[in-house]
Amino acid sequence: MKVSVIISNYNYARYLPTAIDSVLTQTYPNFEIIIVDDGSKDNSREVIAQLQQTAPDKIKAIYQPNQGQGAAFNTGFEAASGDVIAFLDADDVWQPQKLQRIVEEFNRSDVIGVMHLLNNIDGNGNVVNGGSTVGQLLDDNLAQVIVDTGNAWCFPPTSGLAYRRKALEKIFPIDCSKWRLCADGCLIYCTAFLGKVKTLNEVLGSYRIHGANHYINYSTNKSEEAQALAGIEMTNRYINEFLEQIGHPYRVNLSRNLQYRRTNYYRRGKWNTKEVIAISNLILGWRFYSLWERIYYLMRFWMKSIRLLAHPDVSVNETAA
Repeated sequence: MKVSVIISNYNYARYLPTAIDSVLTQTYPNFEIIIVDDGSKDNSREVIAQLQQTAPDKIKAIYQPNQGQGAAFNTGFEAASGDVIAFLDADDVWQPQKLQRIVEEFNRSDVIGVMHLLNNIDGNGNVVNGGSTVGQLLDDNLAQVIVDTGNAWCFPPTSGLAYRRKALEKIFPIDCSKWRLCADGCLIYCTAFLGKVKTLNEVLGSYRIHGANHYINYSTNKSEEAQALAGIEMTNRYINEFLEQIGHPYRVNLSRNLQYRRTNYYRRGKWNTKEVIAISNLILGWRFYSLWERIYYLMRFWMKSIRLLAHPDVSVNETAA
């Protein structure tokens, strides 16, 4: 079983050697590396050329004008020849057994995707946040999770994703105007409705947190908050359009999305009894909260809501204490 490793790169020349080396040292030998440089302005082209010299039979480089991650994924997928497509961000790294482990799972004919956990590391490769992992262990019916939560759940980022080529053929090419950023979300949400996606309770790589990579340290000023809500809405439309396209009976409803609904309520800044009850029920039933977390977030939500009732002109946001 051949694995195509797609690496989209934009101005990450300083991290590329480590990322590439983590693939070249895999215990599983049957792979190819496709680097799509998306119009980098640093010395990425020079670095890629040097890396190709070390493994010319393994590394293929494609250069294109800057178009975003979605377009880079499209280019990489078109060039890939593997039975399995694995994605690696240019600033992340894999552990040596990563490909071996996912291939073992893909040897089961009913599995169309494999996800795994990732450590958080800093720019120097040191584990941060107490070694906490990105993502959550889920059952194989990922489609039901997406429907139940209105597409609100914490999934592994790009470097923890791999899919069977035949499944991705139903998704690619993706709309690169809508998925210029965070194109991994498109893959995760759409593949979930095509078959069994296995989540491994294993750390098989590391997600690098650094100055140019701020998504994990998301702050909610009004502009970013509005962009986040617009992104959720776009994602929801995209999922449902895809489901209609493939004739799937499920549809995803944002009324079940706790993050979206709670943030919208705070932004409106006005007490609404019906909405308070509905959001409270979502918190109490949220499958990713422990019992104590449900109690904590319910109390927190009610304290903020009471502030709105008592002082309707006071601005309340998701990050307020």
